[in-house]
Amino acid sequence: MSGSFVQHLVQITLASSAAVLLVGALRKPMRHAVGTRAAYWLWIAVPAFALAVMVPARSRMAISPTNTLLPSLTRGFSDALANASAIGTSGDFSGVAVVIWISGALLMAAWLLSRQRAFVRSLGPLSVATDGTFRSDRIASPMLLGVWRPRVIVPGDFEARYPKEDRLLMLAHERAHQERRDALVNAIASTWMCVAWFNPLMYWALGRIRFDQELACDALVLSRSETRKKRYADALLKVQMVSDSAWRLPAGCHWQSNHPLKERIAMLAIPFPSQTRRLAGVAFAVALAVAGMYTVSSSFAQAPAPSSLAPSTDKKFAVDAKDMETRKVLEMIARKGEHNILVSDKVSGRITVQLKDVTWREALDIVVQSQGLVTRQSGNMTLVDVAP
Repeated sequence: MSGSFVQHLVQITLASSAAVLLVGALRKPMRHAVGTRAAYWLWIAVPAFALAVMVPARSRMAISPTNTLLPSLTRGFSDALANASAIGTSGDFSGVAVVIWISGALLMAAWLLSRQRAFVRSLGPLSVATDGTFRSDRIASPMLLGVWRPRVIVPGDFEARYPKEDRLLMLAHERAHQERRDALVNAIASTWMCVAWFNPLMYWALGRIRFDQELACDALVLSRSETRKKRYADALLKVQMVSDSAWRLPAGCHWQSNHPLKERIAMLAIPFPSQTRRLAGVAFAVALAVAGMYTVSSSFAQAPAPSSLAPSTDKKFAVDAKDMETRKVLEMIARKGEHNILVSDKVSGRITVQLKDVTWREALDIVVQSQGLVTRQSGNMTLVDVAP
């Protein structure tokens, strides 16, 4: 069981990492082609690729390179998934790996939760203003806090600290985050970090997601107002001068940029795309995620069985059967060897066999030969039938 779990975790890691690399290569060209709001949609590829591995795989026999949409890419990814499947077939290694993964996931979750709770406590008592915002005397710039009921929190001296136009822009930006449920997205991304804590690519991806999130909100705010981009950039610069510590708040959004401000302001100079181009960009991002899911699912279905890649690591066990139905003995071998064996209805008879320290393949060959049966391999499934 632990070996199968480790194999599945490795495959999910490989698929999600491929998605991150793909999005990383496309995000900047997409910003210039279809705008930052559409480019942000590219990130749906990461959960989509991972989901393609987690959902039940389709029948291996139903998929072949001739009916695959992207045959060359599928075959390459299939080989990678097959190699990943060879990991974790050793019982000793897989058991240790599961313990290490669970420990790391729990530690990451504890760290993120403690950071969230510590920041919330650091805000001190909050008061509610007439405009629906919450006030804290311990922050210097606006932010959105919370997952299910996100709240906009601003400094206690908000009116005295910033001019009216800057205040309106800041509030519009945080409410854009609130409208788009970005705090929930950040919470989900942080939860995924607990699962993939060992993958350095995911730390890089989390920072890029948040940056693209800010760019998308900047574009949304400016598209809804008559504010000049220079005024918006001045507001960003002004807030950047203050000192706040909300670095990558797990469940929240922060007006102050934690990313290269120069790049964020430079994006303001790019003309906004037409609605047609933006919708085309969103459609492309969705199509990319769907095509990626198909490719990953097809590759996973075509991946050869782990036993054919690493037979030397097959689990060894004993078979002790006295005058037992042949079908029952084959079921015992499948169960103990953790391998898929499909027995034809034509197989009958009884057998007495006593074997020690054998692999599933060795035990299967002995039973098949003694009973005059034949085997046929299909993916990771071994079919047992009577001889023609």
